[in-house]
Amino acid sequence: MKINKLYQVSTLNDLMLGDYNGTCTVEELLHHGDTGIGTYNGLDGEAIIINGKCYNGRANGEVSLMSNKDTLPFTTVTYFDENSKENSISFDSIETFKALLDKKLESNNYFYMIKMEGKFTVRVRSCFKQEKPYEPLYKVAKDQREFEYHDIEGYVVGVYCPNYVEGMNLPGWHIHFISKDFTKGGHILKLAGENVKYKLNKLNGWELVLPETNEFATNNLKEDLSQKTQAVEGSSHK
Repeated sequence: MKINKLYQVSTLNDLMLGDYNGTCTVEELLHHGDTGIGTYNGLDGEAIIINGKCYNGRANGEVSLMSNKDTLPFTTVTYFDENSKENSISFDSIETFKALLDKKLESNNYFYMIKMEGKFTVRVRSCFKQEKPYEPLYKVAKDQREFEYHDIEGYVVGVYCPNYVEGMNLPGWHIHFISKDFTKGGHILKLAGENVKYKLNKLNGWELVLPETNEFATNNLKEDLSQKTQAVEGSSHK
């Protein structure tokens, strides 16, 4: 049986509780995948990994290409199969997008990675880089910055996780955006698109690497953070 694997660094609950210590270098990460999402050391922006390069959509609205030595505290990547079937989809909201894509899944018990290309109306957010001692993400996210772009060409990269990984990762869709010229990007809050091209990879393997940090060793990772996580992932404060 062929294994198409999702490679994950750390757990979502650990990040939610404020463990923003980068433990995986960009160089190391790209040995495990060429497509995915995450964040960088100190919660410095939103990671968009596409075509084997790691970009950072920062809270100042700028995007930069990260170096091999930069590190990530939380990320998910895979080697994307570009030979998978290309389809198109239209949607007027992120809720419609998720509902339509859910119907395309072979089963919601697997992981999936999606790549989309087209023209979007999109609202993205990013958090500022944090300084120690780190505060929990549900507090930090209240100071995020949001940017809205209309009729902008770009790419959407996202991961779908099954419900049984709650706390380990975010159940459902988690999607990031980067513009075609790689100058704008972040975590998607709102999204619309017309006849957008997409490819979907089903992933039947999951490799989880746990960080060697004091925070991970001592955090109460059994705490139910689902409501706080939903507030962080979907909030729009403006």
